Amino acid sequence: MKKLIPILIGGVLIVGAAFGMFTWFLCRIYVPEGMCAVMIKKTGDVLPEGESVATQSGQRGIQQEVLGPGRHFRDPIRWDWQLVPLTEIPSGDPKTWKLTVGQRAGGDLSSGQYTFEGEFPKIGVVTRKVGKRPPQGQVVVSRESGYQGILEEVLTPGVYKINPYVYEVETYPATVIPAGFVGVVTNLFGADRTDPQQADVPTSGPGGYGDEGSASSYQRRLANADERGTVRDVLQPGIYFINPKLKKVTLVEIGYNEYSQLRIDEVDDSQISFPSDTGYLIRVGVTVVWGIDPNHAAEIVNNFGNVDKVLEKVINPQLRSICRNIGSTYAARDFIQGEKREQFQRDMTAELRRVCAAKNVEVLLALVRDIEVHAPTSTQEGGPTSVTEDLKRTIQQSYIAIESQLTKEKQREAATVKAQLEEVKKLVDIARETIRAETRIMVANIKAEGDKRAAEISAEAELEVATIQQQVAQLDAQRRQILGQAAADVERMKRDADAQGYRLLVSAFGSPQAYNLYTFTENFDPQSIRLIFAGEGTFWTDLSRFEDAGAAKLLQKESTQALKKVAD
Repeated sequence: MKKLIPILIGGVLIVGAAFGMFTWFLCRIYVPEGMCAVMIKKTGDVLPEGESVATQSGQRGIQQEVLGPGRHFRDPIRWDWQLVPLTEIPSGDPKTWKLTVGQRAGGDLSSGQYTFEGEFPKIGVVTRKVGKRPPQGQVVVSRESGYQGILEEVLTPGVYKINPYVYEVETYPATVIPAGFVGVVTNLFGADRTDPQQADVPTSGPGGYGDEGSASSYQRRLANADERGTVRDVLQPGIYFINPKLKKVTLVEIGYNEYSQLRIDEVDDSQISFPSDTGYLIRVGVTVVWGIDPNHAAEIVNNFGNVDKVLEKVINPQLRSICRNIGSTYAARDFIQGEKREQFQRDMTAELRRVCAAKNVEVLLALVRDIEVHAPTSTQEGGPTSVTEDLKRTIQQSYIAIESQLTKEKQREAATVKAQLEEVKKLVDIARETIRAETRIMVANIKAEGDKRAAEISAEAELEVATIQQQVAQLDAQRRQILGQAAADVERMKRDADAQGYRLLVSAFGSPQAYNLYTFTENFDPQSIRLIFAGEGTFWTDLSRFEDAGAAKLLQKESTQALKKVAD
């Protein structure tokens, strides 16, 4: 049995090594960078007729699953694979973006007034080629629905593992709205606008002029977010990843633009012409400064399609109609005189602004730049040009005469004012000297009053100081008296206390003699005492010390008696 164990272990190792080599060399799938592997199952249920990709687990054929770059292991008996490139959506380069805005010349109504170029970020529009068929008329579907068709969701810049047998990806530039523009969104799919409460209304409004600018069109209402058509909310400047097959974005320039009807040369002449009330032909060159408010950008696109249509359908026809209608009420000489020309410009601007405001177009100014007055066709000698020049000359001469008269009147008024000015200057000089004299007197009076007041204040201060010093002296005398009385009282009380002490001691000793002996004893401190004792019965003593010895004996006896009394 022990001999079989090494054999079994060796067999297991051989089988393991064989399985590892089989897995590594035959089951290994290596997907290089930038590629993905589409898996193909060799076994399983047969796909339904007409289908080429397995949509359910257990079906053979191309699977929806893909493998990304790296090493993967699959059974080669049941699986096969195909390498396909990864789907890359470029992110663009903002450094290459360049916006070029042009100017309209003369009466040019063509589009293309700005160009926006560069490497923009891209989006991927995905179309699913397998799955259930969508309902009738539904073209755009969601990713979760499983229907065939264009997916609402788009691929933003990046790298994706996309199965080309399941999905088809088309790249489009992302929606980039530069500064100075807004984006008007139009839904290409959605519910129809059938609300009777929001029916279309005429666009002309009151006061339209002629067939060129009047009620041949109607204003369509804006769509809601889920309806087909132009929506009110606009996109502000920025980058948006919008499905171009689902929504259309129209760039609208915000701000004021210039549009001119001028004479460029003999061939290119777009001036507006009309007859005056006196029959003269008037030609005017007009420049209009107009713009679109961001709040009305969606309405402009909804009603006219683009900004150039605003010029074609609103500003150009209305400008010509208003000039003809208002200008025909002025005489030829009114267009030569300055005041009447300004009045014509104000009336034209006000009327054009009113009419365009009804169509959501803002007019800032309509400026008359050129005016030409042409005489009507005449058979008289000199022809129309001579008649026009005579009219101008007559008007000029009349104005020159009027201006000369006004000049003379102004000169007389100037001379009168000059004389009055000289008189006023003299009066000013007199008043100046008077004020100076009065000022000097006032200064002297104020100075004298100040000196007087200063002296009074100084005397009052000295008096106050003397009074305070007197009070201080009185207080000092009182302090000395109080201190002296207090010292005397202290000394008297001390002496009384000492006397009281002595009385108590005398009383304690019993008699003054006892106290005197006590005092003598306390103060007695001899340096040496010498006694001579000759023995019992001997009368031999030191006669020089006898009195002292007798006194000491007597004092000792009385002192002993006094101490006993104190003790008692």
